[in-house]
Amino acid sequence: MSKAQAESVIKNIIREIAQECATQGQAVSETLVAFIVKAIVLNPENDFNVDRALTRDDVERLIQKCVETLLDNESPSLDTIKMQVYFDMNYTNREEFLIEHKRVLDNRLNLVLREITDSRARTKDELEALYRKIVSFIILKSGLGSPTDINVVREATAALQSIFPQTELGPFLAMIKKDKERQLQELILIVTGIRLFNKDCGKGGEGIDDLPSLLGEAIPETLNNIDQSLGLVRQAAYKYT
Repeated sequence: MSKAQAESVIKNIIREIAQECATQGQAVSETLVAFIVKAIVLNPENDFNVDRALTRDDVERLIQKCVETLLDNESPSLDTIKMQVYFDMNYTNREEFLIEHKRVLDNRLNLVLREITDSRARTKDELEALYRKIVSFIILKSGLGSPTDINVVREATAALQSIFPQTELGPFLAMIKKDKERQLQELILIVTGIRLFNKDCGKGGEGIDDLPSLLGEAIPETLNNIDQSLGLVRQAAYKYT
């Protein structure tokens, strides 16, 4: 049996188990079913030979064991598996979280980015509007403050003017789209750096949260919540054992 055929058989088994559980009033995710199937097949007590293809009798026995396991609502081991599956499905490491956050943010700001890079501003009013849009884009992209907060806008505008005055819009508009996007990214980094530096010096930083102070308040509360949760878990584990 080829790898593709084996995967197809496994998917059919998982689907059949999920349907059987649903028929008996227990809704289960295919992810949980797949986890149970793997656990049962690899358990030597169940006498499944992983080195050969499953026979029809093997498949029927596997489905029966999986359904029995999934319908056992009094099983501590099943609850443990459910928690593990939930954790695996919902936990992301820091790198994955940051990548996903950047992807979501980029998607939300794509329209604003296109409005800037596709702009054909010529008049004074159009150029001023474009410059304000660039300021708002920088604020949103940095995540430091709101573009509706006048103090944040003033600070970001002052930082931008120090490195990219409005007179530079002419050369900017003459660039190709890729170069415009590259320059905007550079401006975001520089303006954000200026604002963070000013906050550290106590001369600015409007709309930028004081993370050290917030963490100082949040960490003790988080630890307390963890301790309370651990207490509940210990009580439940004591009942089961």
